[in-house]
Amino acid sequence: MLQKGETMNRQEYMKQLKHCLRRLSKEDFEHAVEYYEEYFADAGAENEAKAIEDLGSPQEAADQIIRDMALSYSKEPVRDVRSGINAIWVALLALFAVPIAVPLLLAGGILVMSALVVVWSFLLALLLMAACVVIVGPVTILAAFTVLFKSVPVFLCCIGMGLMSIGIGAALMYVSWALCKKFMGWTLRRLAGIIQGRKAGKQHA
Repeated sequence: MLQKGETMNRQEYMKQLKHCLRRLSKEDFEHAVEYYEEYFADAGAENEAKAIEDLGSPQEAADQIIRDMALSYSKEPVRDVRSGINAIWVALLALFAVPIAVPLLLAGGILVMSALVVVWSFLLALLLMAACVVIVGPVTILAAFTVLFKSVPVFLCCIGMGLMSIGIGAALMYVSWALCKKFMGWTLRRLAGIIQGRKAGKQHA
């Protein structure tokens, strides 16, 4: 840590900035660090102090880039569940980086988390049901061969039911996947709206 009266240099600034960004995913962390490294490189050693002054404190710079990441994620379609979870995590970090009243922050956080728990519970149940339906299909087809020489109609019926089970299960899994991405996109847009609203409120205060 710097002592009172000391001037922060590029190395100390980046060290503190990395600490402030440590909760980001590896990819987002590396992207943010690379951006600031290039910023200092473009400014040059002679303008290092001015660059640090323009950026503000490491905490302020970290909060700003997290907010920018969150808003950027909210404008892009969710590619998959993993990237969607990461985007929501960044949005939650950005939400807590916005200086708003603690009661309002807690109320908003509880509301968002409650919605997430309810909807994700439903989606998880739907996904598990789809997986069970898919598993039943191959099991039914295998069981059909045990009655092949006893009753051909029963054999054909079991084969049909097995194939139908696989088809229905696959369709349910696709629907679950699509709903997950839709819900993630909706969540990101709602969080982005809160972030932008609180940020605008602070600027007009």
